[in-house]
Amino acid sequence: MIEGGVRMQDVAGAVGVSAATVSRALKGDLRISEGLRERIKEMAVSMGYVPNPMVQALMAQRRRREGALGEKLALVTNDVHDAWRGKDVCQWYMDGIKTRAEQLGCQVEAFSLEEYGHDPARLCKVLRARGIRGVILGFSRDGEHPGWIDVREFCVVGLGTYFSGLQVDRVHLNGFHNVKLAIRQLRALGYKKPALVAPVHNNAVVGGQWSAAALDEQWQMPEHLRCPPFMAEGKVVNMTAFRDWFEEHRPDAMIAYKVRVIELLERLRLKVPEDVGVAHLFGTEEERRTMAGIDGNLFHVGGATVDLLLQKMMANERGFAEHPRDVMIAGTWRDGPTLKAAMVESRPGKKARAADLAAG
Repeated sequence: MIEGGVRMQDVAGAVGVSAATVSRALKGDLRISEGLRERIKEMAVSMGYVPNPMVQALMAQRRRREGALGEKLALVTNDVHDAWRGKDVCQWYMDGIKTRAEQLGCQVEAFSLEEYGHDPARLCKVLRARGIRGVILGFSRDGEHPGWIDVREFCVVGLGTYFSGLQVDRVHLNGFHNVKLAIRQLRALGYKKPALVAPVHNNAVVGGQWSAAALDEQWQMPEHLRCPPFMAEGKVVNMTAFRDWFEEHRPDAMIAYKVRVIELLERLRLKVPEDVGVAHLFGTEEERRTMAGIDGNLFHVGGATVDLLLQKMMANERGFAEHPRDVMIAGTWRDGPTLKAAMVESRPGKKARAADLAAG
């Protein structure tokens, strides 16, 4: 506290407990009874006690230096047989979550609703018993097992659109920005008619951000250079529909997610990158290594999720959000062999121009 201010010890003395108990109660530690927590909070407010953020930061730094991981955070999942563990996208998120948590003196443990018979009440009982007050909602398949959880007792942040039915603060990749960045990079490299190719389902998961960005970019171009997105229905692309779309609009580059556009183009006897350039919204490690496209920076999305959660825990913001916040993390462009090298090399000033376009 600042000199002359109310100290934690003062609050402890007024209530008749230790300073450590006051500290835990103000953090919402469920090991302290609800009645005592409320008494301590009321006393702290009446005395004008305000936690010193500098002291809290120094304590976190001290825990990191000593290698002691303190606060435990829960990552709640709702996937079938923990299938998320085998997906590159989920591992990028998880690596960011764990790394940032450790940097801030915390640790993360995954809790699967499937292990609790898809009974959220059972899971919440376990979290309370473990003294866990910070929860990240991630890796769910809400269509198969609705992901409703009563989070009123917890500080909670949603990872992306997982558990989409819950009104909570969230951290997302910026899908709108990422598609616009890819289209502008392709145009700066000399491509005239780039087009988005993505599944309808995944576009819906991100709230239509991809198609909205693609259409916005098309409307800014002369009519003869516009190319509407190809949105694939179902898990298998209708080859006839793809061929008809391609022959009608003749895109010279594609931004793809999940759809195997290189194989589709080969069936049309077209080569990548000689005939058509391809960039991906990266979903696998192989795509990130071997293709041009957008890195969604999911590692940083995961890290930002921890930052937001700890901010809410410091302020003791629990439960559903009346006015939810969405924190958006921008992606990064990566060059790759699925674009014409000659086109890139023949335009030395284009990369700088593309960066200017992305910033604008």
